[in-house]
Amino acid sequence: MSAFTLDMLPAVLAQTAGGAEQGALGTMEMVFLGLWLLFSGLYWNTYKKDESLPAAALKVAGLLGFVYGVISAFDWFQEVVPADQVLTLWGLFSAAEVEGPRVPFMGSAFTWFVVALLVLVAWYSRRKFATVVGVILSAWDRGHWYMLPVIFILMTVGLLLVAAAASPVLSPFIYTLF
Repeated sequence: MSAFTLDMLPAVLAQTAGGAEQGALGTMEMVFLGLWLLFSGLYWNTYKKDESLPAAALKVAGLLGFVYGVISAFDWFQEVVPADQVLTLWGLFSAAEVEGPRVPFMGSAFTWFVVALLVLVAWYSRRKFATVVGVILSAWDRGHWYMLPVIFILMTVGLLLVAAAASPVLSPFIYTLF
């Protein structure tokens, strides 16, 4: 068996794309198309004095396209393929002898991606931690411990919004949660 190398990647991608029915959209594509139509209309309705409808649709398509690309890339990494199609990453890692994920050492890449996002959220909101701790300790000391779940949820959403406002890199990922 020969190991799959990166120079074979364009042929495999063309073969994978050719195997799907032409014109058929999957569930994820239909969801993103619906989101694009909904958010384009909402965005244009909000900013119709400053934006044309095609410009609003293009901006929303760019944001949703980026999110769709990230999701598709992680799905592609984790797809189970025969042993001869497993990426060996320039020979740094040995090829698998059985079928497995396309990129063996990135099987949990999405998990690490989410962990990295959470670390960035914590970094951008580091100045707010004293306030968060003060609110939690105040509720606990006054015997309002039953309010702690509400406080945790409100603080989590608030910290996500602070991080989204502070970093243009995190914004597409955090704003899609809402």
